[in-house]
Amino acid sequence: MADAYLSGELGSAVGFAGAGAALGAIAQQNDQLSQQVSSGQLKMNPDAANKAAEVYERKADEVERLALRADRLSRVEGLGDYRSGQELATKFGQKASNGSTGAADLLRKLTDELRRKADLFRQAAKDYVATDEQIGQDLQRGNQA
Repeated sequence: MADAYLSGELGSAVGFAGAGAALGAIAQQNDQLSQQVSSGQLKMNPDAANKAAEVYERKADEVERLALRADRLSRVEGLGDYRSGQELATKFGQKASNGSTGAADLLRKLTDELRRKADLFRQAAKDYVATDEQIGQDLQRGNQA
């Protein structure tokens, strides 16, 4: 499920700009899901929701490891002391991490969105259980009357 989610949204992205746009689309989807959960429009079977949340957490852990690896690429050495070599090293470093649109930065943002999605699924499961318990209490009161 998360693989399809990631490949569907980020798989069509071209370059860092495309990945940033796809990440924005993922954030918007999470915003919509959050609105549905908070308004009570979305409640999920706890088993299914928790399994989905676990998948998104595992994927977030994988992406987080990739972000750490990408962050290490921001320190490029061995391109010489000439100005052109230093400029090239700086450009490579910025592609890895520049504070907002580098590879490591985008991967960290994706990690956050994956964890957010997992939390939203867990909240939907809690809402399902709460609604189920409320219905049970209402039925009990109805039978006693």
